[in-house]
Amino acid sequence: MNTQLNEERIRLIFGLKVRQLRMEKELSLQELAEKTELSISYLNEIEKGKKYPKADKIFALSKALDAPYDFLVSLKLTKKLAPLGDILESGLLDEIPLDFFGVDSQKLIELIAASPAKVSAFLSTYIDMARNFDLNKEQFFSAALRSFQELNENYFKEIEEAVVQCYENLGWNSQAPLTCEQLKNVLSENYGATIEEKDFTEWTDLKSFRTFFIPNTKTLIINQELSEDQKKFILAKELGYYFLELPLNQRTYFFQDWVNTTSFDQALINFKASYFAGALLLPEKPLVQELKYFFDQKSFPEDYLRSLLEKWHATPETLMYRFTNLLPKHFGLNKLFFLKFHQEENSHKYHLSKELHLNHKHSPHGNEKGEHYCRRWQSIRIFDLVNSNPGAYFIGAQKSVYYDSKDEYLVLTFGRQTLKTPWSNVSINIGIELQPESKRKIKWLNDSAIRNQLVNVTCERCSINNCQERVAPPTIQEKKNQIERVKELISKVELGELRI
Repeated sequence: MNTQLNEERIRLIFGLKVRQLRMEKELSLQELAEKTELSISYLNEIEKGKKYPKADKIFALSKALDAPYDFLVSLKLTKKLAPLGDILESGLLDEIPLDFFGVDSQKLIELIAASPAKVSAFLSTYIDMARNFDLNKEQFFSAALRSFQELNENYFKEIEEAVVQCYENLGWNSQAPLTCEQLKNVLSENYGATIEEKDFTEWTDLKSFRTFFIPNTKTLIINQELSEDQKKFILAKELGYYFLELPLNQRTYFFQDWVNTTSFDQALINFKASYFAGALLLPEKPLVQELKYFFDQKSFPEDYLRSLLEKWHATPETLMYRFTNLLPKHFGLNKLFFLKFHQEENSHKYHLSKELHLNHKHSPHGNEKGEHYCRRWQSIRIFDLVNSNPGAYFIGAQKSVYYDSKDEYLVLTFGRQTLKTPWSNVSINIGIELQPESKRKIKWLNDSAIRNQLVNVTCERCSINNCQERVAPPTIQEKKNQIERVKELISKVELGELRI
């Protein structure tokens, strides 16, 4: 446990006890100051958890409040403050990365001190919700990190500048694609890292992993079944750990989503290395010029998107995610989302493994309740093409209008198998909200080849009638409709328009 946080916790508990006892005895700060011969400002700082008094002052408080000295200095809480104890014990306040969201931890402590029962109940509600939805620590860190990215519109100038410096230091040409050999050589010669490729299928527990890292020998072992482009991203990310001087003891030891992320700092370090990798493989200046050309075309430039992948030898995910870094910064297109879906081979189950929303909206969004994503989404429909043509990848564009909100997006999608071994298929999607600014900047938006589609979020929440693509009944929507009918019935009774 962090020593500073532990001290803050002790001060907070002491202050809460003093405040609660003072309120129970109906004493004002002025009256308590007179009884203890302590100043009002000092007592105020004690109650807010800013100060912890010395023994003689604690004795004075003990006498004035008619409370045992041992009770005041213990960490045991009263029944009224017990919910707060549960929160402190859970470590929630330690795990929330308050500083990254501009929240002063002292201000939060003051808020808790001002109304401990209400704040405790509020936070306890969120803890219970997380338990009910089976949200684990890794998902919490993932959500916190996404919020951090959204606050910064997913553009981090200091990392972009570090990439420029990296190219200059190593004498690389930022107009040409990097190779795996270039990255391996730098990692080995400049940082003493060892890179090995192994057949992970020999180990059942590792076959779905991309890499794992052995700290004491600085050895990175890569799954040999990955494509060259995937290996290159992993090597670029490895270079990011070293070039950005990120603490290696805080890095993730293996690459498989969030399974071994134990702190927000670790999640942030992993993110910074990944961001560095994307910026290294697709440098900012040349890619911005290529995006300008892309948007200026008169018809949907599908072939040009393919040519970008071929030119930079990048994965579709790296390219599309790079769009989320650069479109807000250089084009003002900051109302967008990024989604990555997986489909297990020969199944109709789809898992959203990565999402990012820079528009503060959540259509479309992931769900952990087993609902069925709208089959009208291009993100889902493209899997039919991937399954019928193994080994190929597909590009699509669709204008999607959400039935309930009327929000409209241009959605660009890549669909392909994830690995040479057909473990699963993947679709990578970026959606740009269509507003006057985006419609003006994307010249090919009215291309007749782009499909227009009315969509919704999930089948269970959808009120579109006679939907041919529906795979589940609209149970949640029907429940909402029932509630609205009951409300209308009650209203008519109240107005005398109906008798029951």
